[in-house]
Amino acid sequence: MINIQSLITIDIYRKRDNILIEVEIKVRISDPDNLRQKFSEQNGQYKMYLKHEDTYFNMPKGLRDFRKTDEALRIRKSIECDLEYDSKEETINYFLTYKGKKLDGATKSRKELEVKISNGKTFIEILELLGFRKIFTVIKERELYEFKYNNRIIEALIDYIPILKEYFMEVELVTESVEDLKEARDLLFEFLSLFKINKEESIRKSYLELIAERFSHKFKK
Repeated sequence: MINIQSLITIDIYRKRDNILIEVEIKVRISDPDNLRQKFSEQNGQYKMYLKHEDTYFNMPKGLRDFRKTDEALRIRKSIECDLEYDSKEETINYFLTYKGKKLDGATKSRKELEVKISNGKTFIEILELLGFRKIFTVIKERELYEFKYNNRIIEALIDYIPILKEYFMEVELVTESVEDLKEARDLLFEFLSLFKINKEESIRKSYLELIAERFSHKFKK
């Protein structure tokens, strides 16, 4: 049995001249080994191990507060390797990401802009020198899988959040128009039903929000 709480996220971003929409559902799980077995039974293809270190910032004091405007500014350190084959080779990349406020009251649709940067530590130092306030760093240990389902490619992640000491599952699907959102959501929930996951058990909290609730004393104002 997989005990779950889920989070629906829909990110809108740009690829070349097209607007792409990423629909994401996040699920809390209690037994990752059981889920890995179920992934195998559903022909899930293991892709790689990822470690993400996501450092969040707020604007300089006196300017707008991202906690009130529902925005986010993040620098991600992404470490990739292949644990399945005991590979010691790692690929490290850094990304700067801005997330705008939610676009409606029913989903977590938002504009997302992301650029690859060459030196995350230097960029963090630049932001702090400019007065941006470092809020918190969220660490995610992730296993990436890929499924072919109903002629679509679905990505699934098994996440471990060390500070929470909890496991989660995320599933993601990319669409090319707002008109396809409902179809994409329905398809993801249909896919999740293979793992006995019910959409009525969903929640709307990010990892950062879950951590902030439990460890509010760790967050800088």
